[in-house]
Amino acid sequence: MTAAIPPISRSFSSLLSRRLLWVMGAFLAVAAAVPVHADSSDVLKRVQRDGQARVIVRMKAEAAGVPWSAIQSTVRQRAAVAAALENTEASFRNARVRPTKTFRTLPFMGATVNQEQLLELMASPDVESVSLVRRERRMENATRSLESIQVSTGIASIDVASAWSRGFDGSGYAIAVIDDGFNFNHPMLKGKNTGDACFSSDFGTTTKNNCPSGTTPQIGPGAASNCPAGGTRCGHGTHVASVAAGNDGVNFGVARGAKIVPIDVFSTETDATACFPDAAPCELTDTLVVLDALDYINEHAAELKIAAVNYSVGGTTRDGYCDEDPRKSVIDMLRQKGIAVVAAAGNNGLTGKTITPACISSAVAVGATNDDTTIASFSNFASILDFMAPGVSVAGASNTGTGLVVKSGTSMSTPHVAGAWAVMRSAFPSATFEQIENILKETGLAVTRINSGITVPKIQISKAIDRLQGKDRQFLSNIISPNAQYLGRSYLRFFNNSAAKGTVTITLRDVGTGEAVGTWTSTAISANAAPQIDLQTIEKNATPVNATRPITDTTRTYYNFEISSSFAGYMQHVLWSPEPGVLGNLTSCATGFSSDASTAGNVYASASGGYLSRVRIVNAGGTPDSAVLIYYNTETGAEIGRWTSGAIAAGAAVEMTPAYLESQLPALKAAVDTGLAQYSIKLSKLAGYVQHVVLNGSIGVLMDMSPKCDLRATSTAAITTSVP
Repeated sequence: MTAAIPPISRSFSSLLSRRLLWVMGAFLAVAAAVPVHADSSDVLKRVQRDGQARVIVRMKAEAAGVPWSAIQSTVRQRAAVAAALENTEASFRNARVRPTKTFRTLPFMGATVNQEQLLELMASPDVESVSLVRRERRMENATRSLESIQVSTGIASIDVASAWSRGFDGSGYAIAVIDDGFNFNHPMLKGKNTGDACFSSDFGTTTKNNCPSGTTPQIGPGAASNCPAGGTRCGHGTHVASVAAGNDGVNFGVARGAKIVPIDVFSTETDATACFPDAAPCELTDTLVVLDALDYINEHAAELKIAAVNYSVGGTTRDGYCDEDPRKSVIDMLRQKGIAVVAAAGNNGLTGKTITPACISSAVAVGATNDDTTIASFSNFASILDFMAPGVSVAGASNTGTGLVVKSGTSMSTPHVAGAWAVMRSAFPSATFEQIENILKETGLAVTRINSGITVPKIQISKAIDRLQGKDRQFLSNIISPNAQYLGRSYLRFFNNSAAKGTVTITLRDVGTGEAVGTWTSTAISANAAPQIDLQTIEKNATPVNATRPITDTTRTYYNFEISSSFAGYMQHVLWSPEPGVLGNLTSCATGFSSDASTAGNVYASASGGYLSRVRIVNAGGTPDSAVLIYYNTETGAEIGRWTSGAIAAGAAVEMTPAYLESQLPALKAAVDTGLAQYSIKLSKLAGYVQHVVLNGSIGVLMDMSPKCDLRATSTAAITTSVP
């Protein structure tokens, strides 16, 4: 969609030259046919306000004689960019614009333009987009809001030690860290640097580059290590790099075997207005400089074996995605190469918002927790985040070259994820970006901020490796065959706790041999639905693995079921024994029962005969409070209604029968009266938990139905690891 052009005052229009009027008319005439970047209106506002603006121009390199493509080799990309520069030379000359910056593998250029030049560029058929150059700052140490943790504890909380013991520590790979200076004399970083680069730039009279040689760019050993004695300039970059890949034999970063590609992008700014709200002088960078760094990373990614890019830098606060950012196309390109650009969510303490460039949809955006699953109060937290990682009181290398220093912030959580990417890459060299991302999400610990309605996974590295190796599979064992109904009848329950419908697939395995004899996929299970399925239905509708061998075997007493799911939720195996009429919960989980204690699935309605459910609500908080119960139809997942209890004393519990619950909510009673046999309950608001017990009416056996196994979304097949 063409960006709207703000109105120009009559007094200003009268001063425009005849040529400018023609250009404006031409631009308006071709606007519908020429895609103009969404950021173009911001550029126009800036030049109207200031008379000129620094911009990033993307050329239509795809239309040049040698088309540019994100999936080309860097050799072909360099050739394509050169062809695009030649192709657009006339357009820039006509607009009287002199490029201030060009790139090696990216079809971008930098320039400073006034309004007439801007309109000429936007109307050019050779120009894809025009974006503002935006300044960004280093994220300083956030206020520590939670209990102190050290880097060793933070690493323990992301489950990486087992990966190290198997030889998966990032060895053979590198992490590019875009930051300020780096002190590689520190024992945690000594000998770790490779491919050092400085793109710190000069601008005007107040912005000076920090490259050691005084000229930019500078490539080579020491290029990113301008660390004045007694100063703090290298504090941030040194600390971040050590968390990602530090190793002094005692203190370790996440990818302790990996190298660091240090890239300095920060310049010293002396203008107080530019530095505000920080005091001058300050350290600033901008999107043009960062594009230069990403261009360098793209060009040398294969040579340096870069697994991930760490970008702990603070930009503008945003609500939702910011895909108009020109860096997105480069991040997309690196993503296709399997390289994650990992960006910090920001330290504003906001819910529903992040900062640039973490808000770019193809970046890997990271928020901060403590060493458990409590979100740091300073961390931004939003549905667009990809991961959470430790970021509270994390110890890392000091800029002085000796000792450790404690810092907090999403800058500290980001290198945990960048390091995790390098560890995963060392375990699975051929894995795609999506395989690594999906498996880290599937195996992560669910983290949420109270009342946000948002859940983001905290990385668990060894679990992710196990899953991709085909370990940590989900089984329900000793499911009674229909041939052996004298032992009882098995039922499976699958509770869909996600926001969308999905399916469950079961591989039926012979208990004695482990051989797969058939597969069965459920019909679509809606969000919040919890169907109860008997084994006869599964066996009857399963597809045999071997067409010449039927699933049914009259001698088979039990099956083992291997479960995969397209949604996250819970599962249970319950047994009905026809002789004494006992209903039991046979569920067991290899990794322990689900930590979710706010859901009671498949509560028996008051009209369900011999199975008498009781719902117990426990207030584990410190003050009296009421509970909000949300009821769902187990078959459809539809919400039936909500009910608020009276106050429950701190540390107390109340037990309610289904008849009482149904009497309190007319919609629930109406559903039961029309045939609803089971419903599910979610506990909201109260700091406590719900327990579901069943009293068997026939012989008085009391069973706890609460324990359930987590049901993971398993979309990634096992792949072969690179075993040292």
